[in-house]
Amino acid sequence: MRRKDLFAEIRPYTDQELPYAINRILVNQGFISSLANFLPGTSLPAVVKHIRKIKTCHEMQKEIFAPMVYTFIQRSIDKLTYGGFEKLDKEKSYLFIANHRDIILDSALLQIHLVENGLQTTRSAIGDNLLMAPIYTDLAKICNMFTVIRANTSRTMLINSTLLSEYIRMSICKDKKSVWIAQRNGRTKDGLDKTQQGVLKMLYSSEKTDIFQSLKKLNIVPVTISYEFEPCDRMKAREVVLTKQNKIYIKEHNEDYRSITTGIFSYKGRVHLEFGEPIDKFFNEDMHFASGNEQFQYIANLIDEQMYRNYKLFPNNYIAYDIRQNSNQFADKYTETEKRDFVKHLNRQANIEDVSFTKMKKMLLEIYANPVESFLSLDNKK
Repeated sequence: MRRKDLFAEIRPYTDQELPYAINRILVNQGFISSLANFLPGTSLPAVVKHIRKIKTCHEMQKEIFAPMVYTFIQRSIDKLTYGGFEKLDKEKSYLFIANHRDIILDSALLQIHLVENGLQTTRSAIGDNLLMAPIYTDLAKICNMFTVIRANTSRTMLINSTLLSEYIRMSICKDKKSVWIAQRNGRTKDGLDKTQQGVLKMLYSSEKTDIFQSLKKLNIVPVTISYEFEPCDRMKAREVVLTKQNKIYIKEHNEDYRSITTGIFSYKGRVHLEFGEPIDKFFNEDMHFASGNEQFQYIANLIDEQMYRNYKLFPNNYIAYDIRQNSNQFADKYTETEKRDFVKHLNRQANIEDVSFTKMKKMLLEIYANPVESFLSLDNKK
């Protein structure tokens, strides 16, 4: 009797499913155009012929999608750096919990680093709201992405959350495959990276034993990504301002798609990705907690503290902080030319039709200054 595939709805494609997905994506003109645009200097018929010969999803990621990501990097990033990888055991599988600033690039840049070091890519979470057409589902599942199903009732939310937790635990503990997930539901819009308790409770739901022991098995490692120029900073600032005004923010048609393309193509300057240490190294199992919520918050704080410590703070961050504080505290971290150029950037991004210039600029300053605020908060916890 054939065993039921419990994770069929959410898991990435297997190598056996790849040929069918390839047949579908190669008749999509948008994908063909992407190949022509992002694999410059190559013969399109030759690329298509090569894709048809690919046998595994990993080969597809390494030979087709990785070169496309390199094109994104070349066109929008001045310098890409990594740190902390030496802290990890290459023979182990990890749950990388990351701050989330860009829909696609946060995870994609991690995969590039893994490929360059001869490692398998992670299985990565993606919300079903981003799988707006079959082509996006095919591309995501070929790229080792699993689906986070959003639901609007408490019962379906619980079912989907438990299924997701079971899949992540199986990937790490049984399949020995690392996983990437964001620390919160959706991207950080205001520059304040905070791990949501709900993410940790989801991870715990598949093995409800001792909270420390349950999460320790997942080998959780915080990953911090820092962008010199925040992806989609204008769109994020606008959304936050309108949300504060209207209480409920309704996305425009294709707004998620525009966020993806804007994030990929907009200029980001320097970008740094830093791996932290497994958080169970910092667990104090002798501590007593008044409630499970208090313990989950303690663990969330451990993740956040590593993230803040591992920020790569750029001149833009220090400039925004000093402007907000009306101070020169970090004047030694930037030049007057850098300050003038950054203020020009803010003024351009703040100039939109449906939100006041003053509110937009204030929010943009918060986006860039808040990482400095978070980093400085570490001193108060010593």
